[in-house]
Amino acid sequence: MSTTDRTIDRKVGAALVAAALALAPAACKQAEAVEVEHYQASKITPGEDGEHPTVTITKLAAEQVGLETAPVEKTEEGTSIPYESVLYDAAEGQPYVFINPEGLTFHREDVDIASIDGDTVQLSKGPAVGTKVVTVGLPQIHGSELEFGAY
Repeated sequence: MSTTDRTIDRKVGAALVAAALALAPAACKQAEAVEVEHYQASKITPGEDGEHPTVTITKLAAEQVGLETAPVEKTEEGTSIPYESVLYDAAEGQPYVFINPEGLTFHREDVDIASIDGDTVQLSKGPAVGTKVVTVGLPQIHGSELEFGAY
């Protein structure tokens, strides 16, 4: 390699390094914005008069947890939901579900269980027929309600 070729290689290399350094702040800001959006996966709206808060999650959060819901169904005995949608309050043992009233918004609602038959729970008290309850992604919605942060 001639001296001229080495000089050209050094100049090209220096130009590439300068260009990379010039782009680095913009790339860092873009990466920070993506990171902030990722970690702000939910918004908590406090409940009124002792009610549980409402959780709103981002589309990205819903995709990451594979969020799924199922409707409350009418049966001869009353209403039923999938067993996988039920959580129990650790302090009092009260069963509850997270309902999905609209979009990516969720709210805890207490239920009374009449019976459990395999994967189906018969309710004596709970959400109205057709109301969607969370079946997949339940721990993440619950964690968001408790403000445990991102997924």
